[in-house]
Amino acid sequence: MAFFWTYSGLKFGIKSVKFPKEKDFYDGFISSVSFDESKCLNSKNLKGSSEEYGEIKCLECELACPTKAINLNNLYKNLNSKEKIAEKTGGVIDANRCIFCGVCIDACSDIASAISYSKDFDFNIVSQPYADKRKVFKKSLFVKHIDTGSCGACESEINALNNPYYNMHRLGIFITPSPRFADVLLVTGTFTKRMSDIFFNVLDNIPRPRHVVLIGSCSLTGGVFERSEAGEDGFNAGLLNNTETKEGTDLNLSPLLDENVIALPHCPPNPFEILNVLLLIKNGDFK
Repeated sequence: MAFFWTYSGLKFGIKSVKFPKEKDFYDGFISSVSFDESKCLNSKNLKGSSEEYGEIKCLECELACPTKAINLNNLYKNLNSKEKIAEKTGGVIDANRCIFCGVCIDACSDIASAISYSKDFDFNIVSQPYADKRKVFKKSLFVKHIDTGSCGACESEINALNNPYYNMHRLGIFITPSPRFADVLLVTGTFTKRMSDIFFNVLDNIPRPRHVVLIGSCSLTGGVFERSEAGEDGFNAGLLNNTETKEGTDLNLSPLLDENVIALPHCPPNPFEILNVLLLIKNGDFK
């Protein structure tokens, strides 16, 4: 069998993607969910005058979402109590809560088709307290991965970066077992109590300046587990909206308040999205 794969490799060659020089994504590549408010039935209802504010009539996508990532009230808002003026606010789909299940797309397809898949990368910078001291990694970037309570889906996407198709090593990005040599902490899974001490121990051993990349909706908000019963062994929330701190006191603060944090949502994000974020960190492109 080993001979067969060696022969196949020599005969046909090993194809690695040219990303990021070229966006040579595979057919059907999708990485985000877009909302076209011009197609939404509620857009017409909400274009009220200064005297009367419209109301939301279609809630199919919002009711179908299992993680409550859609809030149609964010289409428009009142500026003040005296003048009711409709103003676009955006934020209809909370990417951090979106698990990329596509249920909302199916619910809207026969109504208005206002929601669809997109190829745009979906990530956001949560905090950058050390942005001025950020490194530019000209030669290599070392990444430490920690699973704080994952189902394994995000890990499979991270492992794919090591195969010949993506080959992140050609870009100078490497996975390291030691936090002392890491530049980035890659976090997957819900933030469970049993992994809390281990997580903070790993984080404390990574030298500053450092980046923390939260992979998947579970690490951000809890994903499908956010509203589940949280027992003694775990939290029912992700790191971004968790109130537990290193000392265990409830200060209503995220434990990553003073870290450079990048959030990469969905369930799970594909290898191209993960690679894109790591390359932005490596090249110092986060402003």
